[in-house]
Amino acid sequence: MSTTDPSPAGDAESERIEAMLSDYVEGTLSLEERKEVEAHLAKHPELAADLEAMREDRKKLESLNKTPAPEELGKKVEELIHRRSAGRFFGRRAFGDRVPFGVLAIVALVMAIALAWLLRSSSTGSLRQEPEDKPRPSEEARESIPKPDRVN
Repeated sequence: MSTTDPSPAGDAESERIEAMLSDYVEGTLSLEERKEVEAHLAKHPELAADLEAMREDRKKLESLNKTPAPEELGKKVEELIHRRSAGRFFGRRAFGDRVPFGVLAIVALVMAIALAWLLRSSSTGSLRQEPEDKPRPSEEARESIPKPDRVN
């Protein structure tokens, strides 16, 4: 931390620059950020020891043998997650998980329209048929019922 700049804004700026030191060592900063860090290091030589320690740590990490992960590692991790989560993750998918919601909504809408048409086309307004043994008016009674005038 900087002891020459006691203002809170200076402390926040120093913390921000110090947080960028590892990126500086790795060489992932933009040119502007790199110059900003170098200017900060020039003002605060006490950070040189931290910077050198980061460089040494990076060299040590790079010297480690890189061993590739076993090919079956992904499958084993997936099985372990499945076993511990009781199938909530990586479980078998239900039909609704594989079919997009929009398709299911359209199918439901078509079925609702077909049902409405079936009910509307029914003589009783329902799916039930009128019983055959129900008494019906005779032909004379039907003729005596006034029929509304149809206007075409």
